[in-house]
Amino acid sequence: MKRLIGFISTFVLVFSSLSFSQDINKMSLDDCIAVALKNNTSIVSAQSYLKMAEAGLKSARGEFMPSVDAVSQWQRQNRDQYNIRFDQLVVSKESYYYRFGLSQPIFTGMRNFFNLKMNKADRDYYRNSLSWTQQLVVLEVKLNYYNVLKAIQLLKIAEETMKMSEEELNRITAMEKAGVSSRAEVYQQKVQVGENKLLVIEARNALSNARTQLNYVLGIDVTTPVELVADPTDMNVEIQNIILDDAIDQSFRNRPDFKYYQNKLDKANAKVKVQKSFYYPNLSFGANYSWWDVQLPEKKRDITEFDSYSYTLNLSMNIFSGFQTQASVSSAKAEVIAAEADLEQAKRQITLDVKKALLELGKATENIEVTKENITSAEEDYRLASERFRIGAGTLLDQNRAETSLSRAKMNHIQAMYDHKYASAALDLALGKLSR
Repeated sequence: MKRLIGFISTFVLVFSSLSFSQDINKMSLDDCIAVALKNNTSIVSAQSYLKMAEAGLKSARGEFMPSVDAVSQWQRQNRDQYNIRFDQLVVSKESYYYRFGLSQPIFTGMRNFFNLKMNKADRDYYRNSLSWTQQLVVLEVKLNYYNVLKAIQLLKIAEETMKMSEEELNRITAMEKAGVSSRAEVYQQKVQVGENKLLVIEARNALSNARTQLNYVLGIDVTTPVELVADPTDMNVEIQNIILDDAIDQSFRNRPDFKYYQNKLDKANAKVKVQKSFYYPNLSFGANYSWWDVQLPEKKRDITEFDSYSYTLNLSMNIFSGFQTQASVSSAKAEVIAAEADLEQAKRQITLDVKKALLELGKATENIEVTKENITSAEEDYRLASERFRIGAGTLLDQNRAETSLSRAKMNHIQAMYDHKYASAALDLALGKLSR
């Protein structure tokens, strides 16, 4: 019976652990980006605006095509209606009618051409806006993904430092019992352990906050546990030799936000021409076919006897519209000036973004080398301070100071490594090539 109970308990524990592991989502950086791109509300909104612009472009293309309409009518009156059908008078309270009409624009002052151009620019504007929004989301995901990995590394260093100080406390306590060390040194080391515990608590809280923020960016429940599957190459540092002028030129070619300011200017120029087209006459062709009778046709002859055809050429011109056309043209020209100013400001902003990103990347690269050297020096300093303390030539205070310096040097190196990842992602965004 005891064996059976033990087997059941073991099975329950194993099953519970499997169920818990299944509840944890394991996600790589690519997985995080894919989830964020799917859930981000800004992207959903940008996609909707793009669909609206594509519908507007389709409507603009339709302005070149003929419009066809059809009308069918049955009517019954309280009075008799008369019709001569094949030399016979027919009386009926009912009548039947149908008509097919066709209208084809021939000349609209080039309005349909410029309207098509305007809607194409509008479609491209929202397409580039969507692309830029996606790149911004990718950047946000990368920064928060790296924040979690950095917090994990910093927590690991804090825990290792606390473990070292606890082991040293145990050693000093044993030495105090043997009469080799003093009670003051024991309490001094306890203070060091307490400070290191505070650092661990702070690092754990920072990790929890980083995980919560990442879940928020991904658009999933902030309480959902996510285990990041880090790529071994995540900590690789790629030295990039980029010339500023080349980088700026590349940004102008690639940045979707710069392109949509160009699209905005193209749309404004086309809108001016659309408004000017109202100064010109409009010419259209029309054709109609209709049939009317007091009874439904039974033979082809019944149709051909009472149907009719008509063709028309319509010429119209706006002579005076209360200065509305003039006002519309002036308003459209003002939009062009505003769009030109926005484009110029975008050029300045892109130049600034690239310059700042390159400076940050260069600083992060230098910091990595400096912090590497600092770790080597701090390790040697801690080793010497520990040796001096063990042989009585140094103080516990010197050893604790060296331990703190070593921990800080390791944390600074981790910070420098991830600062390089941040700067590299920011540079990719500045160049307009940020992707998965």
